[in-house]
Amino acid sequence: MDDLELLRKYEPVLRFAKSERFFPMAVEPYLEKCMLFPSGPTGAAELLGHLNEPLVWKIGSLNSHEYFLRFVNNPLSDFDAWIWWGVGSAAALAAGWFTLGLAGVEIAIGASLSVALVLFMLASPIRLRIIPAMLAVLPFLILGIAPMWLFFKPILGVSIAVEYLILLPIYVLLLFYWLMRVLKFIIERILPEGPGLAMDMLSQATEKVARQAGALYAEILREYRQPVYYGRVLHETDEEGKHWTILQYHFFYAFNDWRLAANGFNHHEGDWEMVSVYLKNHSPYAVLLSQHGAGDMKKWGDMLKALDKDGNETTHPVIYAALGSHANYSKPDVIRSPSMYNPGRFQRFLFWFDGWIHYVFLLFNPSQKARHIALEEMRAKTQHLLEEHAFDDLRDEMDHYIVSLPMEIATGDGLRIGFQGLNSKEPMHKSSSYMKRIMSERKVSPPPIREWQCILLNSEPGWVQYKGLWGVKSMLSEESGPPGPKWDKPKRKKTGVSERVRWGKPLKWLAQLEKNKH
Repeated sequence: MDDLELLRKYEPVLRFAKSERFFPMAVEPYLEKCMLFPSGPTGAAELLGHLNEPLVWKIGSLNSHEYFLRFVNNPLSDFDAWIWWGVGSAAALAAGWFTLGLAGVEIAIGASLSVALVLFMLASPIRLRIIPAMLAVLPFLILGIAPMWLFFKPILGVSIAVEYLILLPIYVLLLFYWLMRVLKFIIERILPEGPGLAMDMLSQATEKVARQAGALYAEILREYRQPVYYGRVLHETDEEGKHWTILQYHFFYAFNDWRLAANGFNHHEGDWEMVSVYLKNHSPYAVLLSQHGAGDMKKWGDMLKALDKDGNETTHPVIYAALGSHANYSKPDVIRSPSMYNPGRFQRFLFWFDGWIHYVFLLFNPSQKARHIALEEMRAKTQHLLEEHAFDDLRDEMDHYIVSLPMEIATGDGLRIGFQGLNSKEPMHKSSSYMKRIMSERKVSPPPIREWQCILLNSEPGWVQYKGLWGVKSMLSEESGPPGPKWDKPKRKKTGVSERVRWGKPLKWLAQLEKNKH
């Protein structure tokens, strides 16, 4: 049996959550949409010698790792809009001065700033969900400034006593009411996604970029209609003389939108995942699954296999890909935890701060039930209120979680790719039970063909040698694009990159995961 036949025999079935937006695709059409940028002096110098080469060829001949790819490139229309804003503002200022004098200039400045705010929200990568918060705060700011005009310069035609003893207290009460309504809106609608909102401010892969990436991916699907995995076969012999055949299935995704899809830790362009089937003396032994830079191992006998039309078990393991993150799991599962992998300190701080904000709001909530929940939490955790995970399990009176922890939603109730048999017999969960309806029913662009296209990697095409990032480099390392299937992430104090253990030493990776099991 040759390598391609072996890969076909054991190729996995991938089941996705219902609202997954990105699926395994070919690398070449992705690269055709990308631009290459240097991320260091060595990369910039080396790039000068390859300016006229097509990107697909160029990245295979680069030696340095100081590069990143950008899939979504900002259109010039945003820049044009700012030019029109500048010209229009200048014209409005001139017209205001010649018609109404100083008052006209003030009106023109106010209108210009309002237009600038709208343009900034539309052109910037900050999530559009911040706009409702801005609009909610704006009336309150206006009401807060109004007393200076109404009560310190009496113009209402009534006595000072009436203004200060009757109208001003009424106004203050209305202002307090507005403040509470605004706070309620922000707490209920904006802060539940606060960690992701703060990360968007520093990220190069925000929700706006994710939507643009989705549109580009849908465009690619019109020509490249079939999902792709890159297959690689290795033959090894261990110290005991046992023969191993390692079947690697590499999956490339155009985007990882875990942060928005399931309140996860990151967004980034490009995503490489892998499933590996290990054959020991020609018999299936284990399946290894990539998960957030680490992995998990399952013995072959513990894996769920696809069934054929007659209900017989096949040799195709069923894998559940988590929503947005594309981490691979051996069964349908939903994990809600801040420690499913090791995030950066900034992300950990944001989730801790998110928990405290919600707790304080409960403590001062007009609802007696809400205050009781907060006070009970204070009584039970007096010694641990400031700890990182103090409020992970805090629930409100409706038994809803207060703190929005990241989730791995590997429910399998969406698109299914791979061997087609008795698909309905495979277990799955309902992803809409764990997320807002608007997210569980969002528009997606699945590949129209459900069977795999296999592309052999044994010859290692040029792009495999590319050591840079498959997405934009961000100030937050978790928000940067990943390295390719062959290379590890570059270390800060090292000048180069090293080969992944799972690529070059697959038996060592197996031994590591087996050790973690015990």
